[in-house]
Amino acid sequence: MTNQQRTIARVVEYSGIGLFTGEEVKLCFRPATENMGIYFVRNDIAGRPKISANTETVSDCERQISLQKNGVGIKSVEHVMAALAGLGIDNIEIEMNGKEIPAGDGSSLLFTRLLKGAGIIHQKEQKKNFYLQCKLEVTNGDASIVALPYDKGLSLSYILDFNGSFLNRQCFEIEMTEKNFMSQIAPARTFGLSTSVEEFKRLGLGKGVTDDNTFVLHEDGTVKKPLSMTPATLRFPNECVRHKILDIIGDLYLTNLVLHARIIATKSGHNLNARMAKKIIEISKNQTNN
Repeated sequence: MTNQQRTIARVVEYSGIGLFTGEEVKLCFRPATENMGIYFVRNDIAGRPKISANTETVSDCERQISLQKNGVGIKSVEHVMAALAGLGIDNIEIEMNGKEIPAGDGSSLLFTRLLKGAGIIHQKEQKKNFYLQCKLEVTNGDASIVALPYDKGLSLSYILDFNGSFLNRQCFEIEMTEKNFMSQIAPARTFGLSTSVEEFKRLGLGKGVTDDNTFVLHEDGTVKKPLSMTPATLRFPNECVRHKILDIIGDLYLTNLVLHARIIATKSGHNLNARMAKKIIEISKNQTNN
């Protein structure tokens, strides 16, 4: 991958329903000029307010990543952000006529194919590279993310462990390249635990869940579709841990940096991911980078 900033060559659109709200939303991806970054435009609101995708606009990071500015927000940006990171897209405008990014198939595959199909062009300005030079760590109980110096690019590893229930311990490690992302990470879908289903219903969440965009893990180790409760077919034997890495990639791209580091995560979720992104930004402001 070159060190030049990237955007897409032409406008592309996609419509679908949000995983949490179940509302249909239309996305319109547009090219953006150098150094504009990644930003969302709510064209369903007067004045078409713009929300930049960065650590400063994060408003919620419990079950997904929400962004907000001046009282206007959007939900579930992580899978789109992962696709942008995987393709090395630095500058793009994303118009939407609702508050939640469509779920697609529950992974980043649809967005990755859509954006790559739009054509990706190189721009004149250089990418914003960040070479981590010290150890960073964020923890919450037995969950953690550690970031270490690593000058070969971005390496990610994840340990997924439900303490003997739902599935056996899964570990996965990958070097972040466009090819690796597209083939090994982008297709990994979101999943839920059977013990969380009733809580989601009580909170009015998961209204856009379908048998195609989510699968459910049961305590006895079975994997089922969420609505029909028929057996689900996994895209990878370890699809769950791969999706966790997908989320980290999307969440860390809120730094708007090309990160050169080794990321080691254990049981982490969006909250820890967002905290690590903020730590990286803090460090980057005080560190001279190439």
